[in-house]
Amino acid sequence: MERVQFNYTLSSEAQQEKQRLVQHLMKNADIRDLMKRYPQIDEAFIYAHSGRLQDYVHTMEKCKNCKGLDFCTQATKGHRLGLKYDGFLMNEQCRCAYQEKKEQFLRLKKRYVEADLADAYFHIDISAIDVRKESDEYKSAYTKILRMISEAQPEKGVYLSGKPGAGKTYLAAGVANYYVKEGKRVAFVSVPKLIADLKMLFHDALAFEQRLGRIKRADVLVLDDIGGENLSAWSRDDILLPLLDARMEQHRLTLFTSNYSMVELKERLETTSRGVREPVAAERLFERLKTLSSEIFIKGDSRRK
Repeated sequence: MERVQFNYTLSSEAQQEKQRLVQHLMKNADIRDLMKRYPQIDEAFIYAHSGRLQDYVHTMEKCKNCKGLDFCTQATKGHRLGLKYDGFLMNEQCRCAYQEKKEQFLRLKKRYVEADLADAYFHIDISAIDVRKESDEYKSAYTKILRMISEAQPEKGVYLSGKPGAGKTYLAAGVANYYVKEGKRVAFVSVPKLIADLKMLFHDALAFEQRLGRIKRADVLVLDDIGGENLSAWSRDDILLPLLDARMEQHRLTLFTSNYSMVELKERLETTSRGVREPVAAERLFERLKTLSSEIFIKGDSRRK
């Protein structure tokens, strides 16, 4: 059976309309980019494929001035129509920059051993932080941190102290992200949350040891907001002391953030929430903390305004 062929001729008015469309497409920046990538796409080609190219322009327009995935109007969120030429014009689905960033964030987050971090912190690139408008003290602290991560095997981590909101967690998260990208097993742990979680596991010895063991064995550990916990002899002597002991003996990189200087933290560690003073126990923990880290003071007021 012979294939039925349909031949039709556009009316003069339709031809003029199509020619106007072709001229409009040829002036479009996205179409001109296609023409640069594929020299085969010329005016005649655009005339023959004007419908598909117009769809391409429309989908590209949707992405312009887009504020994020929550505002995406594409048929598939985070994806748009793409075109490539390989002897003939082919459609392809392309991820937008926001979708790429989301997938990168999910991959990064999945590689953490533990991560007590808000989503925004996973996007921090420690090497790309703009410190040009920061104080000299902040620049100095930032330089010390960069120097630490540039070493193949840093002898010590850092203890970032300063006022609440000064940027300690921000910098520590940037360091943690760096090491995750380097393939290290990283745990970013909120100390108050850790103490509360372990208290809930007090009667489940196996789960308790598994949770604490993961943190002990991490290549890089950030203990965020140390001193912010409700201090007890149990949290100090049965949680923090064995944890820092293990980190010290295994020479594993450990970082701290705190609203207290090292000296202030030592004073805080001496007295439990029940008002009992135990300076010897505090000294034992303090010595391990000093062995594991060098203090860097982050000067500045809260950035959470």
